[in-house]
Amino acid sequence: MFQDSLLIFDIDGTLLQTDTVTVPAVQQAFREYGLEEPTKEAICYFFGKPVEDYENWMASLSSPEQAAEVVAHANALELQCMRQRGILYPGTFESIRHLHELGFGMAICSNGPEPYVAEFVDAHGMAPFFETVYARGNRYKDKTEMVGLILEKHRPARFAVIGDRHDDIEAALNHGGTGIAAAYGFGNEEEHRLAHCILQSIGELPDWLIAHWKN
Repeated sequence: MFQDSLLIFDIDGTLLQTDTVTVPAVQQAFREYGLEEPTKEAICYFFGKPVEDYENWMASLSSPEQAAEVVAHANALELQCMRQRGILYPGTFESIRHLHELGFGMAICSNGPEPYVAEFVDAHGMAPFFETVYARGNRYKDKTEMVGLILEKHRPARFAVIGDRHDDIEAALNHGGTGIAAAYGFGNEEEHRLAHCILQSIGELPDWLIAHWKN
């Protein structure tokens, strides 16, 4: 029924409770370098933003001599935390598996760097469900560009982008697709204003798609 349909998922704030990974990693790195720990709120502000903005912010909180080491250490700890402490949003694995069983094609489109995205896919058993995985890092201009490349590869009859930030919704709309907002993530109402659907939990997604895309 849905073999001609493609779902493109963000990771942070959509599939993964990123605060369970990035917050402890950054705070530990700063502690180990004798620096004042950033607050959870300060760290979470950068979720969903370009990785260079996040890393430049971390660097700005340490001395020029330490900056590169602090950022690299925080990133390494983040990969450890992904496997040891990372938590998916409730119902994520079950919903993704259900969508896969329904025949949807699925892809990942994340602002994160490649090692982070690859670790997420491996640590949380997502590889069987996602044929295509794009990590922005510093390679691509924005999510609109990445979504365009994913669409060129799959050429679906219809598609949706599911994410918690404005650039997810904009990427969908810029290519004539459906924007689905994850309101349970780190975005806000203004970022979701143009979304076709607003989810309060990822578990709502299969039923919404069945109801609206069954024909």
